[in-house]
Formats: sequence, structure tokens, C-alpha cells
Amino acid sequence: MTAQDLTSFDPELLLQELRARESREVQGKELEKALPYGRVPSARTGIDGIEKPVADLEAFDTREIVKALRDLQKVIYGTDDRRDMYRVTDRRILKDAESVVALIDAEKIVDNGNGTSTLNGPNFGQYLNLCQNEPFRNQPCIASSSGFLVDPSIVATAAHCLDNNNLNTMKFVFGFEMIDASTPKSTIDNDEIYRGTRILGREIGFHGTDWALVQLDRPVRNHPHVKIRRSEKIPDGSGVHVIGHPSGLPKKYADNAIVRDNSADWYFVANLDTYGGNSGSPVFNSETNIVEGILVRGETDFVWNGNCYVSNVCPANGCRGEDCTRTTEFHSLVPKNEHDFIPFNPRSASVLRVHGRWKIAVGNMWLLDFGSSRSEAMQALNVIQHYGMNIQCFVGRPNPTMEFYLVDGESPEGAMNNENVIGFNTANIELQYVRGSWKVVDGAHCIMDFDQAESEARQALSYILYYGFSYICFIGHPEASMTYFRK
Repeated sequence: MTAQDLTSFDPELLLQELRARESREVQGKELEKALPYGRVPSARTGIDGIEKPVADLEAFDTREIVKALRDLQKVIYGTDDRRDMYRVTDRRILKDAESVVALIDAEKIVDNGNGTSTLNGPNFGQYLNLCQNEPFRNQPCIASSSGFLVDPSIVATAAHCLDNNNLNTMKFVFGFEMIDASTPKSTIDNDEIYRGTRILGREIGFHGTDWALVQLDRPVRNHPHVKIRRSEKIPDGSGVHVIGHPSGLPKKYADNAIVRDNSADWYFVANLDTYGGNSGSPVFNSETNIVEGILVRGETDFVWNGNCYVSNVCPANGCRGEDCTRTTEFHSLVPKNEHDFIPFNPRSASVLRVHGRWKIAVGNMWLLDFGSSRSEAMQALNVIQHYGMNIQCFVGRPNPTMEFYLVDGESPEGAMNNENVIGFNTANIELQYVRGSWKVVDGAHCIMDFDQAESEARQALSYILYYGFSYICFIGHPEASMTYFRK
């Protein structure tokens, strides 16, 4: 049998033989150091967890087997589709990438004392003992995993990347990518570095699901959050792409993949070009650009080539594929962020009596109804004009559970004499289910009560954090006829 005959083998058998040789040649700590980004063992391991050699392949040189795998890839699977972001020109993809964040250990980030920090990490090729022709081998590997914004204050990632044990030592960093072919952006503005304050939800191991949602210490206002699928499944065979930090490298985009197995309810399988470090990456629907899932598991990243490592290669229907936890697993914890608002001109607002009820009207539109209380209507008009409020916003119409006002898209600021006001600490507020009711609370103090409307409560908390509200104000007693928030 000649080397050419190797291409007639099942690619899984070629891969099995390479793994068996690797386990013999690289042992213990050396293997652990060489493959810090490996994720799962082969599906064909023996009962003792060790790959079994393939008898028919023993006579072949390791490099011949690797070459045969690559030849099969060229015929069946295609080439490595990972690209650095500076090479991407599609505006939709660039917008997708803006939501992606690198999870980086705090010890790898050094504050420069001038409003920037430096990211530190080893050379990818040297650290993993990669062969000379491996792509990206001269780039730094710094990130431990990936994540993405699902709300201005919430990052989604894989549960195996983050838990309460490492939450305080992990930073969420935007902008770690290549500027050009040889220059990584390793100096980052401190405004682009965030920390997590609490884990809002986390699930791992239940029928293959693997996800976590983390609240950030402050809202992200200069990066968009993604839209996620909230019901049903992505159609069979749909095209997908992924953006993240494979092997901890600067941000990469990989496309030309499809949903290969859509049968499980909790996750789907796609033939994405991903590596360890991509865990937590968003998997986008290439047609709609909504996020369908979180990249959580995949095939072993690298195979031993005799004296160095090369990227593992798989045919489209070979290996195990890459598992993606569906976003429908956690969508109920993510606010929809669909603003319901009415713009108006405060200079045109006036107090009118209509059919015996006092109202604030702007032209033919009325904003607020104060019933029999003219004094409350006049007080509300003074508030609107004092702050220059020109946008009325709602959560949960037609019977809103929250109403607030903005000034040119921002929070009202300042204060008025004789305001009925309650302050709260934005850093401490959270959502709790207390005695059968969803509440936004600041410690033991309840700010708002939403009864059973969990989704509305989550949306209200998102708005409070995003706009930086720190006071809730009331007009009217004992029941408020107008409620507004300000800084």
C-alpha cells in the first residue's frame, strides 16, 4: 500500500491513528502544556480513554497521514475559513463583530496609568509548538474564551468558561484584534475593559446545554448588542458563521459553514472552523444575522505531526462537528430592548381640561391624565419643561408597568425643589423574585414591583442600567399620577 492509498481511508481512522501516536509521544504535563485549548476526546477512544492504533496504518509515516487528511479536506471540506477582522469588508459582519468580547484573565492585563492597558500573552506558535506553516502562528494568544453582548449590560458565553470561582478575576475586553497582518491591537482603552458583577443565569451538562449570562459593571454604549433567536429552531442546512477568539487569538471570523445536525432540542451541530478559545462565541445565521447559538464544544483542535502540531482537519461529514447551545435555552433572561416611545415637543405641552379630567396635551395628543387634580397636572408640566423631557417611554403597554422620560435620548439630570424622590445605588440594583413577585431591588429596598411580569421587570432593569438612572420620582399621593427617573 502506498501513501496515495491513504486517501481511501475513513478520515476518522486517520485521525484516530494520529491521536494514538500523540498519546505515546507526548505525555503528562508536556501534553497538557502543548494542548491547553483542546476540548473533547475522540468519539472512538477505547474504554480506558486512550486512542487505539489502527493496525493498517502502522507502516505509514505520521507526516504522510497528516498530508492525507489535508488532501481529503481539500476535496470534501474546503480550506480554513478563519479570517482576521481587518480583512473583512462586509458591513453586516463588521457589525456582528462589534458585539463580540474577549474573556481575559486579569493577570494578563496591565494598566498603563494613562487611560489604557496592555494585554500580555505568549506567541501562539511557540506556546503550542506549532509547525511552521500553521496560520496565525506569530500572533499572541491571550484570551481564555469568547462572549458577546445580548443586552447593553449583559454578556453571554459558555458556562464552562465562567463561574463564580473566576468571575472576579476575568475581564471582558473589546477590540482585541489584528490591525494588519503583523500588528495586534494589544493596547486597549480602559473604557473598553469591563468586569462582571454577577452571573444572571448558568446551565451546563443538562442534555448538552452550556451557557452563562453575566451582568457587567456598567452598560456598553459604544458596541451594539445582538438579536437572538427566541423560539423554534434554525432551519436544517442553514448557513452559519462564527466570530470569536480561536485559541485565544485576536478576533477572527469564519464562514462557509452549515447546520449539520439539527435534531437535538438544546443544541445544534455545525461544521464551523473553530478552536478552543472560540468557546462562548456567537454563531450567527448567515442570512438573517441573528445569533442562533453559543459555540460550546468541538473536535480536538490540533494533531501531532511527529515533532510539532498542525490544525486538525475534518471532512464535512466527518469528525464530531461543533456543538452550539441554542439561544432559546436562555432567551427568557434577555430583554428584548424594543423601545416603545413617543417623541414630543415640551414647549408645546399644556394643561387642559377634557371631559372633566385634567390632562397634559401636546397638540392633539395627550401624554398624561391626572383625573380631577389640576395641581398634579401643573406640577407634571413644570417637571417636563424644567428638564426638557421630549421622549415618553413605556414598558408593558397598554397597561405599562414602567414609564420614563428622556431628554434627546439621555437621562434627565439635575434636581427640582420639593421633588418626591427616592435614590438608589445603580451598582447594587438587581432583579429578585420576592414572595411571588418580580421586583427591581437595591439590597433590601424595593424600587419597582412587576408582579408576575418577569420579562417586563428584566426590561426595566436594562433601561435603568443603560440610562444610568439613580433616582425615581413621583407626582401624586398616595398613588402616583406620574413617575419619572433621573440621574
